This record gives sequence, C-alpha cells and structure tokens, in this order.
Amino acid sequence: MKMSTISLAIAISSVLGGTAMAQEATAEKASAGNALYVELGGNGAWYSVNYERYLRDDASVRVGAMYMSVEATAGEASANASWLAVPIMFNYLGLRAGSHALELGAGVDVMHFSAGASTFDATATASGVVPVGTATIGYRYAAPDGGFLFKAGYTPLFFVTTEEKQIFHWGGMSFGYRF
Repeated sequence: MKMSTISLAIAISSVLGGTAMAQEATAEKASAGNALYVELGGNGAWYSVNYERYLRDDASVRVGAMYMSVEATAGEASANASWLAVPIMFNYLGLRAGSHALELGAGVDVMHFSAGASTFDATATASGVVPVGTATIGYRYAAPDGGFLFKAGYTPLFFVTTEEKQIFHWGGMSFGYRF
C-alpha cells in the first residue's frame, strides 16, 4: 500500500512537472501583443500616432490620432481651422514568412473638422464629424517576439455622401516598436 501511494505521487508529479515545463516553453515563444508607431501619410491622412493590439499572431486592431490646426490674422479679420482624425482599423496578417507579412486592413477614419472666421462685427463658426472608410494593402516587417516595426502600403480613403462617392488614393509608411 505504501509503495503504490509513493508510485502514484511520483506519477502525478512527473505529469504535472512536464505540463508546467511545456507551459513555460510555450510562454517563452509567445508573441509580443502590442505595438506603438508613427505613420506618415496612411490611414490618418497626414500622419498619425497609433496603438495596436494583436488579437492573434495573424490579426490586430488599431486606433490612432492625427491633429492639425491653422490660424490666420489680417488687421481686424481672423480665421482658424482644425482637423482631428481617428483611424480605427482591423488588420489581417495571415500571409507571412517569419517577420515579413502582407497586411490587409479595413476600418473607419472618424474625422472632426471645425473652423471659424471673424471680421469687424461678423463672426461665423462651423464644425462637423465625418466617418470615412479606409483600407490597407501593404508590407509589414515586425518580429513576432517584438522589436522594430516597419510598414508601407496603399491606404485609400473612401468619401461617401448621398450625392457622390470619391476614392482618395493615398499611401503611408510607419515606424515603431512591437512589445
């Protein structure tokens, strides 16, 4: 009886120990799940600062921000305008070899515009939000376990209103870090 209890304890500990070692080995090979990068051009229009979360090794979601503001004054008259763009994207990265991948993405770029002007006794202001469709077809270099990230691709913007539909052909390049 004593011998079978000891044998059972040894068997259980070796199974649990082997499982723990397998989990440790898997954890060491786990992918870096986040990325931060700056995009020049691209889905944010002129530039954007982005955070990306990898849902799996071949899929990620991203949110970014771009802001631009201009002002002008001439004597009694003045004018200003600002533009905020927030690209929200889903990216598929399943076609890859090591650190190199074809990036296919789709999403929306939420754009907020505001402007104002004043001269003598008159003042006018306006603002509005425009959702703009966007996509990505491009190349991505990012090691699965983290480090330097580079992206370059075609990033069209789709402006759709009740009166017309326009595609703004655009491209972008990104530099950042995956961690």
